[in-house]
Amino acid sequence: MIDLEKQKKHFTNHKAEFFDYGNIKILDFKNPSSSHYRIRFMFEEDYCKLHISGDLGELIATNHNNMTFEKFSDFVNDVGYFRGKINCLSRDIFYYDEYKARNDLKELIEEYEIEEKLMLDRYDFETIDDVIDDILIDFSEETGIGSKGYDELSKGFYDAYDVWEVASNAGKESTGILDLYMLAFKLAMEQLNDK
Repeated sequence: MIDLEKQKKHFTNHKAEFFDYGNIKILDFKNPSSSHYRIRFMFEEDYCKLHISGDLGELIATNHNNMTFEKFSDFVNDVGYFRGKINCLSRDIFYYDEYKARNDLKELIEEYEIEEKLMLDRYDFETIDDVIDDILIDFSEETGIGSKGYDELSKGFYDAYDVWEVASNAGKESTGILDLYMLAFKLAMEQLNDK
């Protein structure tokens, strides 16, 4: 997760510029002497579409009526809502942490009371941690629990769909990139409003 307070320092020398071309509105936020953390918000107002580009990645988001420069403040404090409007993004929104996944799985196993079922017929396993090791056998930072892991976990559930539903977020963490975009927009707007 990105520490936003630490990230603010990257925007210290940035200057905000606003360009109004009718249906196209552009907010540039950049350090005049560097491309580091340069970011551009381009609104296609007649299509209610936002393009974010620059050093921090590329994003396109659409909403039926409020993805405009004037109404974008509806999104800046609600990253979850904004995430649902994203069409494409060059950066990952989430990653999966194995340590967190291990703890999340322990909680799920306890909540659904499936430890006994998972330990059944596993004579070489001494603890539920051994089962969790098997569930995390093909775990990755990009996808979380892999197909082999879901197969192992499904031994505790009657319905395979339940496994996906309860375990798909195990270890899931935000990269903070959307928060960083919103921070840049807020800082740029503060600067424009001060002018």
